[in-house]
Order: sequence, then C-alpha cells, then structure tokens
Amino acid sequence: MMFEGQSIIDMLFQLLQQLLIPNWTDLIALLPWVLIVLVAFWLVFTVLQWQRAGARNRSRVPRRAPGSPPPGVHMPGPSRWPFVVPIGAAFLLASLVLVPRDATNNPTEPLNLPLFVIGMIVSLIAIAGWLLEAMREWRATAAGAHGPAMAVALPAHGAVATLPATTESAPATFEYPEPPPGVHMPGPSPWPFFAPIALAVMLFGVVFSGILLVGGLIMGIIAAAGWLIDAGQEYHSTEAVGHAVPRTRDPRAVWPKRLVPLYGAVVVIAVLGMLAPTGLAFLNSFKPPEATPTPVAVPAVPQISASSAVSFDSKLLIVPAGRPFDLVFDNNNAGVPHNVKIGDSAAMATVIFDGEVVTGAAQVTYHVPAISQGDYYFECKIHPNMNGTLRALPESTSPQPGASPAP
Repeated sequence: MMFEGQSIIDMLFQLLQQLLIPNWTDLIALLPWVLIVLVAFWLVFTVLQWQRAGARNRSRVPRRAPGSPPPGVHMPGPSRWPFVVPIGAAFLLASLVLVPRDATNNPTEPLNLPLFVIGMIVSLIAIAGWLLEAMREWRATAAGAHGPAMAVALPAHGAVATLPATTESAPATFEYPEPPPGVHMPGPSPWPFFAPIALAVMLFGVVFSGILLVGGLIMGIIAAAGWLIDAGQEYHSTEAVGHAVPRTRDPRAVWPKRLVPLYGAVVVIAVLGMLAPTGLAFLNSFKPPEATPTPVAVPAVPQISASSAVSFDSKLLIVPAGRPFDLVFDNNNAGVPHNVKIGDSAAMATVIFDGEVVTGAAQVTYHVPAISQGDYYFECKIHPNMNGTLRALPESTSPQPGASPAP
C-alpha cells in the first residue's frame, strides 16, 4: 500500500513486509483444502495408472481354476462393507478438522456436529451390516452350504470324521484334508475385533475427554498383548506338534473370557470419569449463587501498544461506550509503520475508525467517535495479522468501601 508523505524506501519496506510476514492465520486455514486437493489429484493419478497397467497385466492374471474348495474349506464371497467403513471414518476425521469458527478464525465448537453425526450413522450401519452378513454366512456354512463336510466338527490332525449320509452312495467317512508339510494355517483370533474398539475409544477421547483417551490406550495395550501372547503360543505349539493345533481351530477356546469383563470395566470407568465433572457441576448447581464479581474497570483514556509486526501487545482493548474518547497508541516497533483500525467485524464491512499510520518508535493520540456497547474488531491495516477484540462497556463509578458489587 502507498500513502502520502512516505518515501520510496518506506513503500518498498512495506511491500517486503507483506511478502516476508504474511497473514499466517489465513494461510493455516487453507491447509486442509490444499491437502484435499492433493489427495484428489493423487487418486485421479492412481486411477489413470491403474487403467494403463490393466491392459499390460491382463495376460499375466492367472485364470480361475475350475472346481470347488475341498471339504471343510469355505471361501467367503465379496463384501461391500469394508468399503463403507472407511467412508464413515473419513466423515469422523473431517468433523475434527472442519470445525465451526468465528469471525477471528477461532474454533467455537470442538467438532463439526453435522459431519460427526453423519460419520457415526455411516459407521454404525456399516459395522451392523458387516456383522449381520458375517453371521449369515457363518450359519449357512455351519448348516452345510458347501456340502456335508461343513456341518461336522473339525477333527484333530489325521483323524477321520463321520459325515451324515445324504444318499445311499454317499461315503460315510472322509479324511480331513491338511495343508502340505511345512505350511501352517493360523486359526481364528478375536484380537482383530478388540483392537478397533480400543482405537474407537481413543478417537472419542480426542474429541470429548482425555480420560477416554487413556482408557482406549489401556484397551489397546491389552489387545496388543493378547494378540502377541496368542501368536507366541501358536508359534511354539506349531513348532512342537505341527500345523494341526486344536486350540487355535476352536473359536470358543481362543475367546478371551477373562479379558472381556476387563475390557468392559475399562470402558465403564473411563465413561464415568468423563462424566464426573458434569455430574459434580450439576450437583454444585443446587448451591446458592455466589456474589456477582466487581465490574470491569473502563479506562477514561484507553491505551494500546505494538512492539512487533506480529501482533499488538494486547488482544483485548476496553473502551468507554456511548461517548467519544481518546485512544493513545504507542508504536514501539522502530522503523515499522502501524495504525489502529476499528470495524464491526473481521470482514470490516463497516469501518468505524481508521487511525493515522505512524512509524515507530512514536506515540499518537486518536480521537475516536462514540461507539455503542458491544464487541468490535480492531487491526493494523498495514499488518492485518495484528488484530484483536475491542469491547465497548458503559462507564460506572468505583464501588464504595463496604458496598455490595454492582450487578
């Protein structure tokens, strides 16, 4: 910006300041959108590369072998829910980033409630659909969806299982197929189910309370330790007796019956700890109200100062309401021009006062017109990143000794 009475050196210095000391608040607010654009470009680039590589690799893809799985082996079909769950998680993460902000770009809420509700609904629907689909497939498989071999219990290594006879020519027994020597097929594990629960509690802890974060961390440690212990037991038993380990094949045997109550106890204690301050505040609301504090003193001649090009020395300026007043501005930043500009909001739709620009170190007294009671916005028009809240309050006499504070 160019102003009358300034030299070429001052104008060049102001231009360099706008480049070297930008408005970091506005730039930081744009970072989420920059990341979204970069991710979108990366996804488009990946899809294009995938299409280009598809024609080259199509001849290398092995053809599907005919036939069906051997007895006792069930191959689950495709599911849409692993694609829906990340969508709900993306909405939950977006609710933590795209939070509502006021005119000064400060967060007014801990999260974006509409995005959080959408993420919770999508996640719960996906989890419920995934669970129902898995239970339906499990029941169908247990009932013999892939032949009579699926309806019998899994025998030990090398044992012979008896099949229910479906026809007169059906064999009465079959030898349970085992993987080739040296190949171990791990059994079912419950820990991939418990670990995401711990992560979910930690996510809620980031949003609502640190107590939930600690509880989720404890649950994650329990899940990781249980997973490691089960993997170690399976490894040692496999080394000892081979890949046919009955315990790892029985889901009921590997289910951590003792740790499930412990998991629930951690969740209950964490939730109670989170709600304890709210409960205490509710109980304290029944106490009689305390005396009203002494009103804020309104200076007859307000003062504001600036010692750098980053911010004013105070972010709050209290001035008298309903009458013109003098505002003393101390520019302690040597060789740098500053001023005080007052508006109705950060957008400066209505400029109430625009003070003279002074180059430090210097002091100037502004004659500001009357301002109604309320909160306003002030900044340095040379450096918009220097800003704060101007609060106009009615003047009142000091309380007399022994007198009760004014309401």
